[in-house]
Amino acid sequence: MFERYTDGDVFDAAMEPGWAPMSVSGLAQWGPKATAEFTGAKDPRVVVAAIKALRDKGNEIDLPALRGLIKAMSS
Repeated sequence: MFERYTDGDVFDAAMEPGWAPMSVSGLAQWGPKATAEFTGAKDPRVVVAAIKALRDKGNEIDLPALRGLIKAMSS
């Protein structure tokens, strides 16, 4: 799995910052919908690793933050 990014040079100080609503479609705004195969959601090892990562205190995403993201995305 990899991510690529281009055209960052088209944004400069003249571009006003803004907010966009959080949505599932925002995860794939420039490409096809992210499938479970792509994200690894069907691989039990990936799911177990994600759960373990939520328990790691060094992570910036913990269970309460994840709950907040899910709530925001479903509103």
